[in-house]
Amino acid sequence: MKRIWLLFLLFFLLMGCDDGVYSSTLIFDGRHTFGSETRLPGDVLLRAGTTELAAGSQVAGSIYVLGGTLVANGQIDGDLAVLDGEVRLGPDAVIFGDLRTSGGKTRQADTAVIRGQTITGLALPLDGVQAQPGGWEATFRWLIGVLLLASLGGVWAQWQSRRQTQPLRNVADAALIHWLPSAALGLLGLLVLPILLVMMAFTVVLIPLVFVLGLIVSLVWAMGVVSLGALLGEWMAARWLKPTFRQPMSPGWTTFTGTVLLMGLFALPWVGEALLGLTAVLLLGAVLLSRFGTRTYEPPPTVVMAEDLSVYERP
Repeated sequence: MKRIWLLFLLFFLLMGCDDGVYSSTLIFDGRHTFGSETRLPGDVLLRAGTTELAAGSQVAGSIYVLGGTLVANGQIDGDLAVLDGEVRLGPDAVIFGDLRTSGGKTRQADTAVIRGQTITGLALPLDGVQAQPGGWEATFRWLIGVLLLASLGGVWAQWQSRRQTQPLRNVADAALIHWLPSAALGLLGLLVLPILLVMMAFTVVLIPLVFVLGLIVSLVWAMGVVSLGALLGEWMAARWLKPTFRQPMSPGWTTFTGTVLLMGLFALPWVGEALLGLTAVLLLGAVLLSRFGTRTYEPPPTVVMAEDLSVYERP
């Protein structure tokens, strides 16, 4: 069954790729100059640095500018999306797609050709989402969401205790015991995901995958919060509630109580935002390290080389 879903996802990804193969050029720093005979296959992502496209050069896909400087004087077969940075279109520049600008600075010569439309503002499907109302209505929505998350986490914890599995414990152990690799992996994920979402959102065929990937990220974060809430609830029950009640609390109630308390800490002004940011990075890496809680993370063994190579034995 898993292979079928993987094949389906791969097929869906290849539907949005030219010639069945997706290729891209990532530029994160430095100065890069592409001459008149250069043809770059696929899309180009510019994060920082300076990139020059000489007259006669060609980009087979789209260009996404998230920072840095782009001096384009060649042909762009796709769109040119500018979110930040500086873009200068030369007199020989030709864009067969749209010019989308939502930030940064864009200047173009009078003879630069744009075959598509010039769109100002972030033309993504999320533009129509209105801001959530404030006041008591926003507080009520937040409270309902917290209670729903805590309830689902409590049901999951109770179910796993009956089946004698521990996915929540595996995630919590990876976050607390192996916090350094969890934080590193989570930080890497938060750096890559926004770039990936932006590139997918500007591709019409891959727009549904943006929402799917966003849903997966939300589920990963929810799993991490529930895992940490379950551990917090167990600690509270053992330290404060055990002397009061004769019978220990069930895993479902401890998870529910700990998740509600943890979400309450996130709602604190200033401190809660910082705590939420640090926890999100840590829990994202912990969920990935534990493979969504299916395994207990164990760091790779350290190999110590013998100083005398004559006594070395192959393991």
